[in-house]
Amino acid sequence: MATKKRPKATREERRQHSRETRQQIRGDIRKHPLLFTTYVVLRALVMAVLVLELVKGAYYNVFLCGLTLILFMIPTFVERKLHIDVPNTLEIIILLFIFSAEILGEIQEYYLIFPFWDTMLHTMNGFLMAAIGIAMVDILNRSRKFKVRLSPAFVALVAFCFSMTIGVLWEFFEYGMDCFFHTDMQKDFWVSAISSVSLNPDGRNNPVQVAVDSVVVNGEPWPGYLDIGLHDTMKDLLVNFIGAVVFSVIGALYIMGRGKGRFAPRFIPRLKERELPPPPEEPGLLDPIPLAGPEEDALEEPPEDCPFCRIIQGKDPCYKIYEDEYTLAFLDTAGDVEGHTLVVPKAHVVSLMNCPEETALQTVATVRLVVEHFVNHCGYSGVNVLSASGKSAQQSVPHMHFHILPRKTGDHLNAWPSLGTDNSDLEEVCQRLRFPAVRQEQPSADQP
Repeated sequence: MATKKRPKATREERRQHSRETRQQIRGDIRKHPLLFTTYVVLRALVMAVLVLELVKGAYYNVFLCGLTLILFMIPTFVERKLHIDVPNTLEIIILLFIFSAEILGEIQEYYLIFPFWDTMLHTMNGFLMAAIGIAMVDILNRSRKFKVRLSPAFVALVAFCFSMTIGVLWEFFEYGMDCFFHTDMQKDFWVSAISSVSLNPDGRNNPVQVAVDSVVVNGEPWPGYLDIGLHDTMKDLLVNFIGAVVFSVIGALYIMGRGKGRFAPRFIPRLKERELPPPPEEPGLLDPIPLAGPEEDALEEPPEDCPFCRIIQGKDPCYKIYEDEYTLAFLDTAGDVEGHTLVVPKAHVVSLMNCPEETALQTVATVRLVVEHFVNHCGYSGVNVLSASGKSAQQSVPHMHFHILPRKTGDHLNAWPSLGTDNSDLEEVCQRLRFPAVRQEQPSADQP
């Protein structure tokens, strides 16, 4: 299928975009002065180091400075291009982490001056990567195309595995640099004793420990055996493990607390749902695609006389409020309540009783999105959400839909009908309606 080329922006459109970008940057500076100050100070320090190293002719260090400046742009790229909100605390720590690793660690040789420097950074890496692992699950869960419903323990396991995978990949990178470019990223370690079964004179599987008093290499005595990276690699993975476990536990407790708390949200990026662009006609490599399953077969062929299907297909006009790949929201033309909105799935589904789970989730997610928009941005203080399924429930159109009635204080609308009085025995009704798996508990006397 041929894709349509986006028309080239005019000069005035480019100028307008530049003005909007500058205005947004000024607004971000006013809202986040500490983050802006941190970024400016660190960038100025890197530029100063770059000039000094250039004067000294240390071109490798100049390259590291340039790389650091590029890495500083990653949080901004993620926020602007991927529409992911990086919390200020996390962004500041990422900037400090990059500066500490490249400028202080490599150029200023803090890795050699302070033995704990590399250990501290790897521990922090494990902590931060676990936070990003939790964010990845959360972002998928908030996707309009895909829903992930995982237990807190499983989310913590995913975050831990993601963090450890990043740690292992980094050790692969260090090993490759040492092998092919003769660097020393996996720092060496003096070994004063060796324990090995190879030293057992009887050839048994019992290790023999031998103290290393001296080693002579090319006629030069060494104080011991020089391990080329094994101890450093395992130490890095161990502290990465500690950092990953710590934040995985924090993330699990955060999820169990329904997102309450102040500490974990400072480290977990979130999806900017309101800034997401419209879905592409064809899914890209990173767009989640639900696997084919029995739910696809449950969708019905739209009948010719379904008024909502005619609107969805563009055969009849509507006052569109919101649209995505799966749902449509438009104004009701009944003229009864200001802003009366209908939300319908694009797939023809008669009612909730025969609606596939994924379709129901997509439709309810749109209802929540429209409700949030009405209350937060359109001047309403509340909403009524109504839906009918079945003729006995007064469903007038055989296409599942939700009514959203925006409300304002003192609007004198009565959207909640008077239902009269029912004197049925609650115990008998409860026994008849209860799911079989629910424990047979007696309702308390004060239960409504």
